Amino acid sequence: MEKSTDHPGTRRVALKALVTTALAPLSGCCLFLRPKDLQPVCSNAPVVSYPGGPLTIDAHCHVFNGTDLQVQEFLSRVAVKQGGVLGFAARAIGELLENLAWEYAPSGDEELKDLEQVSLALQTCTPDGYANRVGALKQEGYTRGRTQLQEALGKSQRLQGLRTQRSAGTLSVASDSADAARVEAVTIVESLPNRVADYEALNTTKTQRFETYSGLPRSLATMSVQGLINFVLQNFQYRYVSVHDYLATYNRPGARVVDLMLPSMVDYDFWLKKGKPTFTSLETQVRVMRQISILTNGRVHAFMPFDPLRQVAFDLGHSTGDSLKLVQRAIGEDGFVGVKLYPPMGFAVLGNAEHDGKGFWKQPWLPDWTERGDLGSLLDGAMRRLLDWCQTEQVPVMAHTSESNGPSPEFEALTDSRFWAQALNEFPKLRVSFGHFGGSTPVAAGMARARAFAGLMDGDPTHPGSRAYADAAYFVEVVSKEPDLQSLLRKLYEETSAKGDAALVNRFMYGTDWEMTLIEGPMKNYLRDFETLLSELEVRPAMRSQGHTDLAARFFGLNAARWAGLVAGDATRLRLDRFYSAHRIKPDWTAKLDRRS
Repeated sequence: MEKSTDHPGTRRVALKALVTTALAPLSGCCLFLRPKDLQPVCSNAPVVSYPGGPLTIDAHCHVFNGTDLQVQEFLSRVAVKQGGVLGFAARAIGELLENLAWEYAPSGDEELKDLEQVSLALQTCTPDGYANRVGALKQEGYTRGRTQLQEALGKSQRLQGLRTQRSAGTLSVASDSADAARVEAVTIVESLPNRVADYEALNTTKTQRFETYSGLPRSLATMSVQGLINFVLQNFQYRYVSVHDYLATYNRPGARVVDLMLPSMVDYDFWLKKGKPTFTSLETQVRVMRQISILTNGRVHAFMPFDPLRQVAFDLGHSTGDSLKLVQRAIGEDGFVGVKLYPPMGFAVLGNAEHDGKGFWKQPWLPDWTERGDLGSLLDGAMRRLLDWCQTEQVPVMAHTSESNGPSPEFEALTDSRFWAQALNEFPKLRVSFGHFGGSTPVAAGMARARAFAGLMDGDPTHPGSRAYADAAYFVEVVSKEPDLQSLLRKLYEETSAKGDAALVNRFMYGTDWEMTLIEGPMKNYLRDFETLLSELEVRPAMRSQGHTDLAARFFGLNAARWAGLVAGDATRLRLDRFYSAHRIKPDWTAKLDRRS
């Protein structure tokens, strides 16, 4: 297939028109999907609002799409170097991924226009009317993703070759091979149905029956491809739809619903694309997330990314984007809660100066101007300015601390706890969450890194680490290896029990890392399985004898509230209260938390 020469904007308009035309026959006067295809999320609907239920906060998740991050570079430069499901799938179907046109995902500007209509629907919210509006957006995003996947399939010579062999009956592949993954990808993409509801139903059915699309035996190869394609399709969705999908996945009306999502944005521009901006700028992403905070009645509040390399670029005159000012404005004016750091891209929280003069950042994927002997010192300077402001203003920081998802092993090593020890010694009152708790697969990899980060937590309010926490984001082993994970966490809970306020019972928080977990396959039971794990831990004699009560309440909500400063009178809460007052918002989570405080 020849590469289109159409301008992206032209093709985006044409694609949206195609979606609208395709959906029009389904309704008389408006875009329509049957209400049963989509659960309503009106602010007081039981599917999202459970005032009498337990407080639940997801301290670590994502709702970005393919125009918000350098997704193609992330998959081709980072994902292919990883182990497990993500790495296998990315390497196997890399040619398909490289041909995807991510710029055709809904841009931030498009979403802001559509959210105006959503806002009108919410003023007189009815389940049917609201489901129709959001359902149309979801169908549009799916159609865009389906179109781009099928176009990318047509451009892949390797995948077309496998398709030809399959048609000729000459195809023979091992069930756990890369070619098995490619055959599964071909079959999935060419058979994608027109309606998103049909795809979701088919996907669920095959998962429940442990079937594959290609008919090949179920294996890591076939499972990984299905997960990665689900991730791709989600990244063609509107961010508001992704919020809806998240809530529809995890919430259990009448049992437990997520009261507050804290999704993190990311900024890979200088680390993966030499400073070239994403199709949706960071400034526009902020506006979108601000509007989503309002439309969800305070159920979603984002974390703003800080990139010290962007800050250094600004300081040196290589960029007009001041990363610190972007952070300060988002938190001060737009309903953002805190700051997201992503060290495996190529920076430590502090301690970068030790690499000065050693060519550490001389990498082909970085801007030429980074080849200077003092870059580490400059990165440290940018980080100190951020951390000083966060400590002074009591702004929470969440950082990726797993040794993963960076463009090189050397950069991934910058997530180590020793760098955080330096940062906390300099900024002892910093509110920080160690995202992934040093590593998201403790059953497979062990708890050494988690123990190191737990060692940085201190119960004395005057000591470094007195406001240090950790989250369970991407702990997908809770679904497949729950007893083993419970055993490891029990040991860590018991080992830290004598640390007073710094005992793990007071510092460990619920997190999902959704949308990233889509790659791992069905995660619908993620929250429920963590409930089971915590309830079983809580009744153990050793835990009770140590006075560890309310374990689930702390893990699912109270610890996150303390870390993020959401308790009444805390700095973050005061900022949010002003935001709520300006927009007439009354969230469920504030009432639940205030009753517990």
